[in-house]
This record gives sequence, structure tokens and C-alpha cells, in this order.
Amino acid sequence: MELKQLKYFSEVVRHGSFSKAAEATYTSQPNISNVVKDLEEELDVKLLIRTTRKLELTDEGKLLFLYSQQIQQNLKQFYQELDDTKNSKKGYVKMGIFPMLGTKLLSKTIAEFHKLYPKIRVQFVEDSAANLEKLLMQGDLDLAVIPYPINENIFEFFPFLKGDLRILVHQNYYLAKNESVKWEELINENFIIFREGFTIHDNIMEECRRIGFDPYIICETSQWNFMMEMVSLKQGITILPQSDFNEIDYQHLKLKILPLVEPQVNWSIGVAWRNNGYLSRAARIWIQFLKEDLRR
Repeated sequence: MELKQLKYFSEVVRHGSFSKAAEATYTSQPNISNVVKDLEEELDVKLLIRTTRKLELTDEGKLLFLYSQQIQQNLKQFYQELDDTKNSKKGYVKMGIFPMLGTKLLSKTIAEFHKLYPKIRVQFVEDSAANLEKLLMQGDLDLAVIPYPINENIFEFFPFLKGDLRILVHQNYYLAKNESVKWEELINENFIIFREGFTIHDNIMEECRRIGFDPYIICETSQWNFMMEMVSLKQGITILPQSDFNEIDYQHLKLKILPLVEPQVNWSIGVAWRNNGYLSRAARIWIQFLKEDLRR
């Protein structure tokens, strides 16, 4: 059995036609037919049932198609890794991040990284934690920032940021005179928060309900800049995560940021990637650079 035979057979299955498979592989229909016939003789099984309207796979044909797909995928991965080895300073990395973090937090890191590896391109995808984890599992991202706890059976990871939740109010709002704000003081407030699917949304809902009330939400969004602008227009309050590394830029909007206490709600996030998934050399270089940058 040869790789070309498996490719031709797979194309017949995918297109449901010998003629279309021949067009896709730039060969003749008799050649495709002979390849499938040779496979059937070699394996001593019937792979396809030929009817006047369509082609149907036998059980043996389904099994061969399944394994041929895996073989071709493994071969594709081999060539990817081979290319990475030959071009260790060239590549493409796709990383998921939260909108709240944005690329501002990583702008200096990216600038330094680009000086060392000008041919490695890093693309950021902004979305909720739930969606980022899903994309990571599907292989649509190389790595992503996701909240703790992180499943060690699925992901490899390292700590990235930690902080607490803060409340943002207009500087002329009555709460602005306080040094801190208790959660129970927010019962009658208008909330402007991240939409459902974001970890911060779940944190806020959980804490409010623990105290005994459902927050009155007037707006849910994925854009933290929009939330801050709504607060600057005195439409309500918002709650955002903050750490020493991602201080919220609020002064130009005439906002005041205050600690939320009783209790103080902490958060932690890490950079994660699939422990059994393919990780390109470019992605491995980027991960190592991030780790080293955090130690500085």
C-alpha cells in the first residue's frame, strides 16, 4: 500500500466520484479506478459499492478512509515540523487574549520579540475565556490566556497575571468619595459589565447572588472601553479586573477606581497550550520569550 493510493482513495470518498477525484488529483479516471481496484485486491476486501447514483463505503472502506485521514494528517504535521526545524526563526503564532488585556499590555514584549525574531508573526485573537479555551482545544489557537483553575490533564501552562476586581465610577458620583466600596452597597446600582461567557461576568453574578441580590444590568458587552465610556456618561458603574501590570487608564474619562471589599475578589490567569497538541517551533520560541519576560 502506497501513500499515493491512499490519497487517491480518499479523494474518491470525499468527492463521491471517480471523475471528480481524477480532476482534483490531475490524473485520469481510469488511473483512479485502477488504484482503488488494486487496493481492494491487495487487501482482499470490497471498499466501495458502486451504484448508478452514488458511491457508498463498505465497513472496510470506512475503516481505510479513517486511517488514511490520520496518516495524511500525520504526514502534514511531519512536514510542518520539518519546516520549523529548517526555519527556526520564521513562523506564525496565533494567541488568544481577553479584551480587557488587549495588546497594550504586551506591546513592549512584542517590540522586543520582533527585534530578535523579525520573521515570526504573532496574531492576537480577542474573545471570552470560554471561547478562547474552545478555540485552543480545537487547535485554532497555538496558545491562549485563560483563567485559573486550568485543567492540567489537558493543558500545559504558566502563571501570567493576578489581581483583584475594582469598581469604576464617575468622579462626581456619590461613591467616589469612599476609599473603598462594599459589594452590598451595589444593590441599587446600574451595572455595565462584560457579557455572559466572560469569567468576570460570572465572578460578578456569583458575588452579588452570594450577598443576596441580582445585579440590575443595563448593558453587557465585550468591549471594556465602551463600558468605561458609559460610566463616564454617568449611566452606571462597572467592575473590571486590575493588577500591577494592567492598570486601568481612567483619568481622562473623569473616572475614579476603587477597591471592592468584603470580600475582595481575586483573579489569576495563565498562558496555556494543549499538552498533546502540535506546537510549532515559532510558538515554542514565543512561549519561552514570554516566560523570560515575566521574570524581568
